[in-house]
Amino acid sequence: MFEYAPEQIAEVFVRIRARNYLVHMIPNTVSAPLCADGLAALGARPLMAVAAEEMAEIVSQADGCVINLGQMTKEKQKAARIVLKQAAEAGRPLVLDPVGCGASRFRMQAVQQLLALPWQGILKGNRSELYSIQQQKLTREGIDSLEERSLLHQISTGRVYLVTGETDEILWKDKMIQIPHRAASHWNMVGTGCLAGAVTGACCCAAGEMCRESMGKISLESLKLAAVSAALGMAFALEQAGAAEGYGTAKSALLNALGQLSAKHFSDWLQTLK
Repeated sequence: MFEYAPEQIAEVFVRIRARNYLVHMIPNTVSAPLCADGLAALGARPLMAVAAEEMAEIVSQADGCVINLGQMTKEKQKAARIVLKQAAEAGRPLVLDPVGCGASRFRMQAVQQLLALPWQGILKGNRSELYSIQQQKLTREGIDSLEERSLLHQISTGRVYLVTGETDEILWKDKMIQIPHRAASHWNMVGTGCLAGAVTGACCCAAGEMCRESMGKISLESLKLAAVSAALGMAFALEQAGAAEGYGTAKSALLNALGQLSAKHFSDWLQTLK
């Protein structure tokens, strides 16, 4: 199933709950509470620091790092550079979420500068964001992906793209895995894209251990496993949320479903996929 057995995917979330990974996230204030709650629901421990002055210390104690570039500022860009540098040197799992990078030249230039740094990890974004990065063009769609666009399957060595949408795509080198969502949610819940990045960060911690990475080295196999696991975990959670009545109830259902990813209910769901 999507290159991995259901048992492997389920083990990622069982391990997150058992290990209680410390996941550092430079957050977007719009979605920070949802991301923190989502990580806690998985069994991880969220740490959300923003000051560049403490980034090196924070990264040294974290099991994995997520950088959300929503509400970009020069200060956030500086902090992100430190995280990318320190985490790369220490072999910490990295997830970069270029929120709305096609909305303005300032965001686009900041993202391109961060991508030019030497780091390994997952670039998680919607199709519009990743298209903007590959083509270096502004789509001016805010943080949404409104049009169908083709992405190049030429990914930098040591990086994996997680493309979110009605069908998620995991891209690396010249290969791809597609993960369709069986039921689209009719609730346009704010922050679910950012939450997917947070979940991916936690999955990176578990996948790294499962793939027996040596200290200071991130393997392509662990990044692929983390991306596939995060996509399936979010697909399950969004499916549960989509069945809820009412926006607030849907958000509660989303968090409750994330709490079920380490339980038999999710394992049984995985078995129904083809």
